[in-house]
Amino acid sequence: MISIVTPTYNRAKLVVNTIESVLKQTYTDWELIVVDDGSSDETDNVVQSYVQKDHRIYYNKLQQNSGVCVARNEGIKSAKGE
Repeated sequence: MISIVTPTYNRAKLVVNTIESVLKQTYTDWELIVVDDGSSDETDNVVQSYVQKDHRIYYNKLQQNSGVCVARNEGIKSAKGE
């Protein structure tokens, strides 16, 4: 299995493109971990709608904006794949 870690912050409109791109891949043994770095826009609702549709998508929302490095490292900690 491959783990894809995607940090995001206030990118509700753009994170859709990322998720859709992963879903369109021919390789299917993956997990997508979206780490929200404390967004205040609709990112939570957008990502949660995908989580409900596909068991390979995970969502982790940080309580406050801590920067992309922290968000990425949080995703890596929860990754189960390579």
